[in-house]
Amino acid sequence: ITNALPGLGKVFGKDELVRKLLGCLNDEWEPKVTAIEESKDLKVMEIEELLGSLMTHEVKLNKKSTNLVEKKPQEERRKDIALKSTHKEEISSEEELEEED
Repeated sequence: ITNALPGLGKVFGKDELVRKLLGCLNDEWEPKVTAIEESKDLKVMEIEELLGSLMTHEVKLNKKSTNLVEKKPQEERRKDIALKSTHKEEISSEEELEEED
């Protein structure tokens, strides 16, 4: 998208692009965004450097969530509840059978 913008007559500086990319990330990324903003000079930061940093963080997040799932015992990992559904006709016939007894 950013490469096509000059063709449309809109040109962003590197610092504007970096800030826009950081601004569009969701709340899960907030700690990383804050760390980048505080530790780096966004005016001279290259987009490739930002993307590399974000991709590294994403790999760590994915690895962490995978490890959490693997560490849980099989019983805890999956707790499904099965509900038996009965039709109104079945309930009526069961009640009639009970009354006959």
